[in-house]
Amino acid sequence: MGQSLMQDNQKKLRLHNFRYENVVLKESHWKVQRDELIETYLSIDDGEYLHYFRELAGIPDSAEGLSGWYGNNACTFGQKLGAFVRLYLVTKDERLKRKAFALADGWGECARASRKLIDVNGTYVYDKVMTGFLDMLEYFHYEPAREYIRLLTESAAKRFNRSVARDGLQIMEGEMIEWYTLPEQLYRAYLLTGEQLYLDFAKEWDYTYLWDKLLAHDFQIGPRHAYSQVNSLSSAAMAYRITGEEKYLEAIKIAYEEILQNHTFATGGYGPAECLFPTEEGYLGDSLKANWDPDKRHQTYVNFGNSVVTRDDKWGSCEVSCCSWAVFKICDYLLTLTGDAKYGDWAEKLLYNGCGGQPPITKEGKVMYYADYFINGGLKSVEDGRMHPDGSVFEWQCCTGTFPEDMAEYANLLYYQDEKGVYVSQYLPSQVSFAANGKAFALENTSLYPKEKRLRFVVHGDGEESFALRFRVPSWATGKNEVRINGERAAVAAEPNTWAVLERSWKDQDVIEIDFAFVLRFEAVDSYAPEVAALCYGPLVLVCNKMTLFTGDMAHPEEWLEPVWKEGYSFAFRTKPGHVKPRSSLTRDFYPYYEVPMMEWYYMYNKILKE
Repeated sequence: MGQSLMQDNQKKLRLHNFRYENVVLKESHWKVQRDELIETYLSIDDGEYLHYFRELAGIPDSAEGLSGWYGNNACTFGQKLGAFVRLYLVTKDERLKRKAFALADGWGECARASRKLIDVNGTYVYDKVMTGFLDMLEYFHYEPAREYIRLLTESAAKRFNRSVARDGLQIMEGEMIEWYTLPEQLYRAYLLTGEQLYLDFAKEWDYTYLWDKLLAHDFQIGPRHAYSQVNSLSSAAMAYRITGEEKYLEAIKIAYEEILQNHTFATGGYGPAECLFPTEEGYLGDSLKANWDPDKRHQTYVNFGNSVVTRDDKWGSCEVSCCSWAVFKICDYLLTLTGDAKYGDWAEKLLYNGCGGQPPITKEGKVMYYADYFINGGLKSVEDGRMHPDGSVFEWQCCTGTFPEDMAEYANLLYYQDEKGVYVSQYLPSQVSFAANGKAFALENTSLYPKEKRLRFVVHGDGEESFALRFRVPSWATGKNEVRINGERAAVAAEPNTWAVLERSWKDQDVIEIDFAFVLRFEAVDSYAPEVAALCYGPLVLVCNKMTLFTGDMAHPEEWLEPVWKEGYSFAFRTKPGHVKPRSSLTRDFYPYYEVPMMEWYYMYNKILKE
């Protein structure tokens, strides 16, 4: 029954991703990130992941268990389990599959020994454990997962407080934390099993407060926890897939536009100090300014926890791993549900400038929790500097669950398909295999994009066949865009936020070359601080080597910045003399943020005064 539901539901989609298979990442910065992550997570003994559960179940073991957040309640176990599943699918590394089965079996052994594993979970952990076992069921056909998700859900249905959903409350402490993310996995459980239990329980957590606000274009929503609010949009996407009610799709379309246009930084990151929709106007710009900055509009603001707070450098500009994961998911939902090219834009920003800019997670579970975009500088570090009242430090916390999910998504975000052909949404060096009228074909991205600007694709195939190849034209590609097939200019429209469509008979070794003109541009943080801006080049956000007050024409940065060579960076630009205040003889360098190493100061947002 579950498989039939899945098939019927798939028919509603305009596009289909490749479900983590048939896409191979080629050598690149992003493949290195993924490979490093895999080796780190595989190096950890199964007993360390399972120690918390064995302790609950009274099963003796010799492990100490992972530290930090994970040591408290193994809150990211489900995410790590699911990540092993998806990373196996995109790499076919058998070690990952063995790890996933060992952890799932180990959890099951503990659950059979003690009911505590079923009854101890609040909304946050329940949602994550469901994710992992649903991945095991869907992709590995792991039948014990059926019993586990049923037992977990029956227990949750008895214990969870429904009044928070009726009142639209955002709970950030206690058992009901982030309850509005629950429907996504519950609808998915219904799709996989056909059991009414999951459908009924999903409907109980409908986030009508937010959907009604969005549908009314009333953006006075009030301070909300940033990552989980964007993550909640995936619940609406799944509600639409199951119910077909247009209000859900319309709400997430509105949310996408509002958040991307008015609540994000140039990187695609959002939620300074993890806060979204605060009531203070100009909060994005204020979050970048030091507390001593005379141009700061508000020294304090009401945070998502209803506390009056001020800027603290320990709370950065973007919760990178988690925020990237939420955006990757909602972009995938919107692309598959609508087929509209513009919904690849936000994912692109964070792919290159969000998690693409993160240093590796350490074997001790230390991760760069936040990215800092402050005017007075930031640096990349896995030292967090915060501690919970009970002494728990920020190791093996939420970002160590979402970062491996991000790594699996690197392959899943790139290509889509329908009955007419293949869509290329993102441009990491890679290859996708597909069938066209029963013949085997592949499309290989042989370029080193974005280190080099020209995209080059090669068709590999069995004979000759007609199908369409569609390439997403990025929102920033407002210059001269050109497409060539086998060296000849193609007469094809290539307008920003559309698909450039190439439909013809393709054969082995056909070559497609695409030039989206990389141009320098400044992107202001918001309309309240138009002088505070980040410099961008194509899809990349650039950072400056020193804190600087600039003077220059923001509309024409090409007039006062010129390309230079800088060791270790794919692109670099230097200001011409006369644009650094107060010393006109000084110059400054800019280069891609994602290539900045750890513990090196950078300056992403700067003040630029008119000449």
